Amino acid sequence: MPHGHWKTTTFTAGLRSDGLIAPLVLDGPMDGDAFPAYVEQLLAPSLRPGDTVIMDMCGRPVEAS
Repeated sequence: MPHGHWKTTTFTAGLRSDGLIAPLVLDGPMDGDAFPAYVEQLLAPSLRPGDTVIMDMCGRPVEAS
């Protein structure tokens, strides 16, 4: 395993049976500012009537904004 500095890259997207929607790659972690912006600017406009959204934060708290 290499020694040195670590870099965090975050990938998030919506998943449909026919592929991904609203993919986003961030240089760094998803934070309390980036998450609402992702939902409002990318995810919500990509949703269709009848879609279900399930969010799993993987045990990491999100800051209240």
